[in-house]
Amino acid sequence: MIKKGLTNKPKSKREQIWRLALGGELTPNEIALKADTTVQNVWKETSILRSRGGLAIRKTTAQQSNKSEMIYLNPGEEQNSTGILGLSKIRHRTPTSVNSLIDVPELDSAGLKILYGEFKSGKMPIDILAEYGFHPEIVECEYQRFMQLSERDNGDLMKRIILTLTRKGYVDESGRNEKIKALIKLYRQRGYLLNNEILNLLELYVQEEVQDETDLMLIDTYRRLPNGFSRIRCRQCKGMLGDAILCDKLPIGKKLREEYDEKLLCEVCRHDLDNPD
Repeated sequence: MIKKGLTNKPKSKREQIWRLALGGELTPNEIALKADTTVQNVWKETSILRSRGGLAIRKTTAQQSNKSEMIYLNPGEEQNSTGILGLSKIRHRTPTSVNSLIDVPELDSAGLKILYGEFKSGKMPIDILAEYGFHPEIVECEYQRFMQLSERDNGDLMKRIILTLTRKGYVDESGRNEKIKALIKLYRQRGYLLNNEILNLLELYVQEEVQDETDLMLIDTYRRLPNGFSRIRCRQCKGMLGDAILCDKLPIGKKLREEYDEKLLCEVCRHDLDNPD
């Protein structure tokens, strides 16, 4: 936001653009004309302003060229379903490409090379906007395309994670972790999860899978054990007992192996011993 105490007459080009943008009544082209600058510079300066405070920009869609739509920007809010630019309120905004909007300058091959080079280096769209002054709609659409082409589409990844959890019964089966069910329900309601919610979901999922695998290892004596773990063998048939799993790396595990390995009977051998023919 512009600091208090400034004189009524803007002293710099940036201050002129910021004052006009904060009014929320002018299009980028109108601001450029009034400030005697380029549209690209307007977008660059408003991107910087957005990163420091907040502003409102009026834009016009190709389908409704005689109507304008206010977009309220608030970079302090959590990222939401409207996209990577942190737009906190957008009505009926569903462009499928940059060409669905008017007054969006074309980006030549040199500009695309710069844009995708910055994407590959890991730079975020907001930083690219502030540095190069590209049109935000171009950066947004191309960033989404880049994520899809490089198989880094977080939205698609979340769909796969939720589908996997659903197939494993975390939604419908009783007795499953209620926190996982709640997060899946939240995802289906909102269409997305916040980063901390995704991390929480994955942590809960890993814990549940480890517990399920441990239970199976105790039941299924043929199930492969992690490195460093082993079972006690039956003294008669030499088969593996499923009641215990020892950690050979620990002193207690070595001691139990010395005391009980091949000295206990499995259930089958015990039954045969108790019920001779």
